[in-house]
Amino acid sequence: MPAATEPLLDAAAVRELESLSLAGTEAIVSGFGGRRAGRGRSRGLDFVDYRRYTPGDDLRDIDWNVYRRLRELVVKASPGEGHVDLALLLDGSRSMDEGTPSRFRYAQQLAAALGTVALRGSDVVAVDLLADGEARAGTELTAPHLVAALLAEVGRLPRGTRTDLAASLRAHRRRSPDADLAVLISDALVAPEDLGEALTELRASAGAAALVHLVEGAGAALPRGPVELRDRETGERLVVEVTDALAAEYEAEAEALAGAVRRGCEDCGITYLRAPSTTAPLDLLFGAAREAELVSR
Repeated sequence: MPAATEPLLDAAAVRELESLSLAGTEAIVSGFGGRRAGRGRSRGLDFVDYRRYTPGDDLRDIDWNVYRRLRELVVKASPGEGHVDLALLLDGSRSMDEGTPSRFRYAQQLAAALGTVALRGSDVVAVDLLADGEARAGTELTAPHLVAALLAEVGRLPRGTRTDLAASLRAHRRRSPDADLAVLISDALVAPEDLGEALTELRASAGAAALVHLVEGAGAALPRGPVELRDRETGERLVVEVTDALAAEYEAEAEALAGAVRRGCEDCGITYLRAPSTTAPLDLLFGAAREAELVSR
């Protein structure tokens, strides 16, 4: 079965993700068990919102009417708990077609996993596709039982052609309210002079921001000999002779780019998470949980 027709997450993966919750930025998310430090949304009642029941919650706070309708155990969150608005921003440019499976497929799987963690913790998720200087917004998802809808939405995201992350992020900000946490999943293949502008826009789009940087994994060496290179965004083709020296230069340039992206994130106060193509998305998240990056146990 082709990779693109396989589910982004199977039932076993969803169950695994239930042990995680959004984290990574203490100013936005604190603690475990669904206790959030996000924006509370008062609706004129004596509670702010619902969140998923976690062991230790007072059974008297369970809303049994919701359980009868949805078969979900939820409790009324106090004004101090609130939920977190998570914006998942996927780079949809053609440079994301590289790799087997492609970087874009990896981004979809990772977005599906992060969104599932958020929804199962009763946070709110919105997905945007960034390409061609535009942002294509999806539906805001607001409840744990909408995981299937999230997976369907991420799986059918459209594609763009060229990369203009700064313009796309500005478009996202124009059409979407500021989130509590924005996570951009991208290969960050932009001109150095454009990188700083894009990161500034990302940081301004939410109370806290993170970049998941998709890079080649160890062992993804260039083949030696004549190789035809094609720019996926412009269609331009070039044949080069790949020697050991040229391959070493390429690897050094790739590391220099990753270093520049990391430093740019640090300068802007953005959480940076490197995502090698050889690390499965779920392994990446569980590894990040050990360092409390984006998610925690």
